[in-house]
Amino acid sequence: MTSEATAGGHAGGGEPVWKGEPGNTSTLLGRPAVGYLDAAADTLATVKREILRRLAPAPGQRLLDVGCGNGADVLELAGRVVPAGEVIGVDVNERAIEEARARGTGTGVPASFQSASAFALPFADGHFDGVRAERVVQHLPDPAAAIAEMVRVARPGGRVLVADPDHGMWAPDLDDREATRAVLAWWFDNIRNPWIGRRLSGLLRAAGLVEVQARLMPVVLDGVTAADGLTGFSDAVRRAGELGVLEPDRARALTANIAEREADGGFLMYGAMILAEGRKGD
Repeated sequence: MTSEATAGGHAGGGEPVWKGEPGNTSTLLGRPAVGYLDAAADTLATVKREILRRLAPAPGQRLLDVGCGNGADVLELAGRVVPAGEVIGVDVNERAIEEARARGTGTGVPASFQSASAFALPFADGHFDGVRAERVVQHLPDPAAAIAEMVRVARPGGRVLVADPDHGMWAPDLDDREATRAVLAWWFDNIRNPWIGRRLSGLLRAAGLVEVQARLMPVVLDGVTAADGLTGFSDAVRRAGELGVLEPDRARALTANIAEREADGGFLMYGAMILAEGRKGD
């Protein structure tokens, strides 16, 4: 599932206005969602392998991917549940569902896709052996309700795994610490739930899951291309100068510092994904 996560505009010439997330699921951080998901998948390959390992798909299982985006993860899972299993991906983004169906054509794996809201999954209680959601809950207006719905469609004994970044943990290596903190706080506060990562285990317990575990997975963005592909950081600095979050000269200096680090081969940005999972009681 994807969502608009940018800010813009001024209120009477004063502070930048947070437009929040209006529900337009065609873009993320100002970019087409499908292309963004492809780029992010490369950066998060290690995280995705760990999600796959912990979900432990097996032949014959029925699995659900909530907010499946372009369907790549569904197809990967479907290849693990053959011959008698089934994997379904749902997303509110109709274009993403179209892309996912196109990717699945001719693969021969038991995967299907449909448009659906995380708050009203069109499946019976206890239908799935496992449910996953990756980088979805951060964008939702009611995380607890969405997780409760994932738990509802999991069978007794089934697993629910939710993975999201904690946007309070991004750390680029730049000289002007005050300006860097200001940009990060402003940019990621335009995501509906920027600190959701640290809340996930509590939300899973509140939804009735047992044996809840959480693991922090480091994310190392090596170079500006990787950082921009996942977080849009360079664009955030530029827009911060345009919108008055930073003085224009200071924003330009921060942009120059990013370029200097990149030219030296030393630009790094660190972050974290939190993977939380639990079992539905028997």
